[in-house]
Amino acid sequence: MSLKQNLAPTSNQAIFEHMIRGFEAVGMPYCLLAGYDGFPQHIPSDVDFMVATKSNAQLPALIASIAEVSGTKLIQHIQHETTASYFILAKLQGSHITYLHPDSSSDYRRNGKRWLLAESVLENRRRHPHGFWIPSAADAFIYYLIKKLDKGHLSALQASELTHRYHEDSASCRERLYKLLPINEAILLEAALNENKIFADQAWKSVEINLTGIKQAMHAKAQTIAWRASWLDWLAEAQRVWLRLRAPTGLRIAFLGPDGSGKSTVISAVTEQLSQSFRQVEYRHLRPGRLPKKSNAEPVTNPHAKPLRSKLGSHLKLLYFWSQYMLGNLTWLYPRYVRSTLVIFDRYFHDLLADPVRYRYGGSLNLARLLGRTLTQPDLVFILDAPAEVLQSRKQEVSFAESARQRTAYQSLAAEFNNSHIINTNQPVEQVIHDVLSQVLDFLETRTHRRLHITPINKGLKLCKP
Repeated sequence: MSLKQNLAPTSNQAIFEHMIRGFEAVGMPYCLLAGYDGFPQHIPSDVDFMVATKSNAQLPALIASIAEVSGTKLIQHIQHETTASYFILAKLQGSHITYLHPDSSSDYRRNGKRWLLAESVLENRRRHPHGFWIPSAADAFIYYLIKKLDKGHLSALQASELTHRYHEDSASCRERLYKLLPINEAILLEAALNENKIFADQAWKSVEINLTGIKQAMHAKAQTIAWRASWLDWLAEAQRVWLRLRAPTGLRIAFLGPDGSGKSTVISAVTEQLSQSFRQVEYRHLRPGRLPKKSNAEPVTNPHAKPLRSKLGSHLKLLYFWSQYMLGNLTWLYPRYVRSTLVIFDRYFHDLLADPVRYRYGGSLNLARLLGRTLTQPDLVFILDAPAEVLQSRKQEVSFAESARQRTAYQSLAAEFNNSHIINTNQPVEQVIHDVLSQVLDFLETRTHRRLHITPINKGLKLCKP
């Protein structure tokens, strides 16, 4: 049966169902690891799943093909462990993005330790009533316990989840608990897991107080990896880190445009919709880096009120401005870029070329243009555009003639960037947001496919049941 559907997915449930059918269609062994009780109707966070080690190489192309047939885009692939990868599937519907976040692993590893072998977990998996594969009760319990102990945090909700998993098969879970932890720590956890509801909160508080010690005991008892395997793991981890440094998974977007073009509105909406595409989101006005804020800063209502600096003063200020970008891009922007951060700029260095009076710049625009070309460019630049009459109807901070001049100047800035898009903001704001998001998702999909060496030939797999 083909995965092709006439109706496009409208929720992460539909995308999830496409993914499961894709796995089943190619006969790839898998199992979901946690949080699956409410699936597929309720998918509040990542979809953690495990595959066999031999499936790791084919998984990116398979996920890309699932994205294709489900009408979504594979926009991110983040390898966060040597045997674990985080994927992001996104579907743009109007001005809203629907997401699914599959998080895969083969052998389950954290902090240099190998906790669960994929082959063993897959061998003992079972069918969920809704049709997808899940681990045995003992594997589900021990996976969730290791994950929470290693993160050093255990909320009341997570404690309840552990208790539920434990009582699915208490005998097997108890056996695994005592293999994982030294006897004193295991007894402490077992007491909380078996406590009745009246005293359960107090028992789990005792666990929480001793969480650091339990985590240390777990790591101390963990089986030591043989030196040869440890060396190979180290090499694999070094390669993973190098690839992350060479091809960061963050994104740098700059928004430019004359006063009244709608930058603030568009930036706010785009930031909200893209927040699930990245680990973090940072907003910067004009400059990269963390610069001291003026305690008495007020909104600028007359950007052309102050006189221009002298030519010498302008050039000195330009060099200072340029050096802030050089230093900020290296020490502030790049580390965030590597850590999968979306950095959105409201204006950028090149803004000075379109509106030099705002910056009191009376020097050579050719020099400013030359220095701008030496800077790291944003991945995407959006130049927001509207007729002068529309700009004036929104803001009257400058004259009509100046609005018309600025519009032309900002349009010309598109040639200064490798990947710029002029966006018409003289249309409903939902359409403007859609136009911007469409370009962002297309860029992320193309970048992800290029990095994974996914071509249209191997992306378009025939996902039919054998």
